[in-house]
Amino acid sequence: MSSILDYLRWRGDLPLASIPLGEVDGLILSQLSMLFWEEGLGAGGSETLKSLGGILQGKPFSVGYTAENDVKLLEAVAGSERFGGIVLSDYEHAFDDEAGIQFAAVTLRLPDNSVFVSFRGTDNTLVGWKEDFAMTYSRSVPAQEAAAGYLQRAAGRYPGRLYAGGHSKGGNLAMYAAAHLEEGQRARIAQVYNNDGPGFNDSAFARDIYGKIQGQLLSFVPQSSVIGMLLNHPEDYEVVASDSIGIWQHDPYSWQVEGPRFVRRPALAGDSVYVQNVVRRWLSEVEEEERCLFIETLFQVLKSTDARSFGKEFWLGLFTHPGAVLASIKDIDPESRRRINRVWAELAKAAVRREGKEEKPLSA
Repeated sequence: MSSILDYLRWRGDLPLASIPLGEVDGLILSQLSMLFWEEGLGAGGSETLKSLGGILQGKPFSVGYTAENDVKLLEAVAGSERFGGIVLSDYEHAFDDEAGIQFAAVTLRLPDNSVFVSFRGTDNTLVGWKEDFAMTYSRSVPAQEAAAGYLQRAAGRYPGRLYAGGHSKGGNLAMYAAAHLEEGQRARIAQVYNNDGPGFNDSAFARDIYGKIQGQLLSFVPQSSVIGMLLNHPEDYEVVASDSIGIWQHDPYSWQVEGPRFVRRPALAGDSVYVQNVVRRWLSEVEEEERCLFIETLFQVLKSTDARSFGKEFWLGLFTHPGAVLASIKDIDPESRRRINRVWAELAKAAVRREGKEEKPLSA
């Protein structure tokens, strides 16, 4: 079986005009938002992928654990007949610790004058992960509001068909943004690609989101999906094969491709269903105010290590500054400590509660 990089070697010489955009193409274009385009595009600039491949060659321009493969992806798309002529423009990047936002998006203008808006997923910063955790107690987070505004501007700026997509949090942003377009703009959406993105906190709100875009939405999750099974997911999704294990199946470069499609699996693995059920039970039994306190306190402790990411710096800080961690916990007032302990207890209780040998997903 093959990966998206193998797919590019196989299909890269076929222009989009002869073989239209498909599900694997959707993941490839979604992943392009993980690259830092500042140096290649500048403020308000636009360039073809072919040109950008030369400008950024040999320079660090990606984030997170997929960085090495992202370099290969840019080389492959830039040198391909299929994607090299795509014009990138309107790159936006917002990162603010105080505001709690980690957001990036880029507009990809296709040869047929349609537009693919690609939303970045979570990077490896504490700010990015804290914003993800905030989805457990808030209907919307700053990145979602930024995504809705970005897609609305793109729809107003460029006529023709619209595509939106992302991987991980980027998939969630694509869904949120598409559902919040005004009705006339939303009617122009050809497809929304959600690649292992989390759902939404409130089940009624989730049903409203999916109800507005269900005819255009394609959701894909790997067999052992964790991130993509979090929160409420009333939509249909396709389960794809991965050559990795456990949570590492979240890596889009591990997804298996055969011809123009992902390799399908009949159902989620038991570990994925288990995590889904644990999180949903926890959300149903812990009030939003207490979830908020829990997340805020957790990230205060993480920041006390002087780390800014979940990479090597974070783990070194955790083990070399244990006093800072303990001091952060000690300073919590008794009532907050009691409530945080209760939240931990509810999470643990949800994790050990099994309903027979076979777990089935809880309904949204």
